[in-house]
Amino acid sequence: MRGRYFALAVMALAAGGAGGVLYERERMAQTMDAGDDGDKILYWVAPMDPNFRKDGPGKSPMGMDLVPVYEGQEPSGDSEEVTLSAAEVNTIGVRTAVARVEDIAHRIDTVGFVDYDEHATSHIHTRVEGWIEQLELRAVGDEVSEGDLLFELYAPEITIASSELLRATRSGDADEIAIARTKLMNFGVSARQIDEMALAERPAQRVRFYAPQDGVVFALEAADGMYLRPDTRAMSLADTSSVWLLVDVFERDMTLLSDDMRAEARFDHLPGQVFSGEIDYIFPELDAKTRTLRVRLRFDNEDGLLRPNMFAKVALVPNEARQALTVPSEAVIRTGRAERVILRLADGSFRPRLITTGLRGGFAEGRRTEIVQGLAPGDEVVASAQFLIDSESALNAGMMRFAPTDAEPAIGKGVLLSLDTDTRRARIAHAAIEALGWPAMETEFALRSDVYLEDLTEGQDVEFEAVRGADGLIALTRLGRDDGVDATGEGVVHAITPEGKLTVSHDPIPALGWPAMKMDLDVQGVDTAAIPLGEPVSFDLSAGEDGMAVIVAVRAGGAEAETAPEMAEAGPQEDAAPPITVEGRIAAVNAETSMATIAHGPIAEIGMPGMTMDFALTDGLDPADLPLEQDVTLTFVRPDGLTMVLDAVEAKPEPMTVTGTINSVDAETGMANITHGPIAEIGMPGMTMDFALAGGVDPAGLRVGQETRLLLMQGPDMTLSLAGTVELGQ
Repeated sequence: MRGRYFALAVMALAAGGAGGVLYERERMAQTMDAGDDGDKILYWVAPMDPNFRKDGPGKSPMGMDLVPVYEGQEPSGDSEEVTLSAAEVNTIGVRTAVARVEDIAHRIDTVGFVDYDEHATSHIHTRVEGWIEQLELRAVGDEVSEGDLLFELYAPEITIASSELLRATRSGDADEIAIARTKLMNFGVSARQIDEMALAERPAQRVRFYAPQDGVVFALEAADGMYLRPDTRAMSLADTSSVWLLVDVFERDMTLLSDDMRAEARFDHLPGQVFSGEIDYIFPELDAKTRTLRVRLRFDNEDGLLRPNMFAKVALVPNEARQALTVPSEAVIRTGRAERVILRLADGSFRPRLITTGLRGGFAEGRRTEIVQGLAPGDEVVASAQFLIDSESALNAGMMRFAPTDAEPAIGKGVLLSLDTDTRRARIAHAAIEALGWPAMETEFALRSDVYLEDLTEGQDVEFEAVRGADGLIALTRLGRDDGVDATGEGVVHAITPEGKLTVSHDPIPALGWPAMKMDLDVQGVDTAAIPLGEPVSFDLSAGEDGMAVIVAVRAGGAEAETAPEMAEAGPQEDAAPPITVEGRIAAVNAETSMATIAHGPIAEIGMPGMTMDFALTDGLDPADLPLEQDVTLTFVRPDGLTMVLDAVEAKPEPMTVTGTINSVDAETGMANITHGPIAEIGMPGMTMDFALAGGVDPAGLRVGQETRLLLMQGPDMTLSLAGTVELGQ
């Protein structure tokens, strides 16, 4: 039997294998037929890497068969854009929502229980001993109105006091009458009953007790014939037209709590109804066990719908709200590095958009999220199936769009609508920012502390650089006029060099972060023969094609420059600016003065051209450890925002060498598509991917389609860049 089953299993396996082969041949035949009779095949790509392309069939670096891309199926110009048919949209359940402006406020969500309003309760006690002879209320919950009879009490002390009142009244002695009436009042007898006793023919046997307020009986100790003493509570009344709701606020929400907040209560058994109340009292201490703060709320209850001990879900909402742009919370895709949404475009396609969120979960019943940056009112975002579209977009693009950094900031232009120098915030109506994928809109930005603002006015055309901070906000690291002039300086032109540069001693230029110094600067569009030498001038600086500052205008006059220092010395520890990293060489070190003569390359952050000058050393830098005449990476701190002080020196790392082929080069984006072998230093297998070109690499000098040795550099963020090539055998 076992042999028969084994034979059947072998036959089934063989049939399955044959069927798979036939299916594969049929599929390939259909592919070739489609290529012959249908759409034209544009190129062939790797199934797992669309960046790997060939003109004909073949194998991918992973050993998989290449697949054809037909005319009409090629991806759009925007690699992040995703196009879906109506059937696909319906199949994956795409739902969209529109970003809208609404009032938001950070509310506090909590729970609590309804209780009687103790400010509207009464407790009934007698002031004399006696027996209840007639009880009008029989049960807890009985309703009473102010003035209703509660019970009658037989009290011997009342009988004696009333007889004294009768005797005083009949004698006509005013003093005796006053004493007798006061005694009865002290026993709790009402003025109306005292008047009745004074006119009665015989002493009173019983005293009547009336309801002091409207309400219900919520506690009842009295009973017919019961003996009462002053320390015995006969009953308690409560007015339920207003009630308390006691809630607990977590310690983390205490800073949001204020007396003028509005309270909203919801009850599960009253769906759709929202009861509005107010904060009546905030207790002075926290509960030591629960770490919560007790808050007492007051609600009107004329309809009697709220009853003590009912459980409520409560929201404490500030009275003052602000308007903000919001989207459904489920539309936001959050990762460890960024936040984004999937935007539906006018043509029906989809693409991701980098955003920054603000308040979330504290308004609109926790279902919406504030958008601080990245969207405009009316933008349509995907609220379901967005993860599928986002993954497709990331696959098409090869990798998600990285947030802008100091090394590669997003650059934009626009009109400065408002500028608050105290809070360092600017609102700009900017054009589309390609690096962020943002359309033209108004956005409010925070400004870094070293951004110079003195030359800016509202309504001015501006140009800016933006980066994404650790808090997720897009902040500006540079903001300047968009009139071709980045900064204006004052100083003295000493000479014109043979290369046509101007040797200038200038005062500090805060807009660029330059200290006072003497330097050679390129000129552009300036008649150098007309420049007065040795006299005070003012000059305009603008970024040249290489990003370095050049003089574009010189005007006679201006304050005479102070003697330009030949050495950069540390200034006061105020308004420190971010450090600067640049490549260079240390020519000499003076250990006595703690100074170093350094030839540094261009500093793109502040537009300073390469030059040789003396720099002070920080206290933690040992002059004896500094390498001389070696290519190194220099880090300068700017303690006063201007003065550059050498803080660290690091030897340049050696590039990694690997054999590979450059498939294509895009000079505009500075990227190269490369198929490389395994990189043992970092354990990376061979693959095809895009590499950024390191500075100094000429795209035109790279050989495409030829196997060579690649020089790869790994940056601090672990990204790889192509630093050069070496021919095989060298």
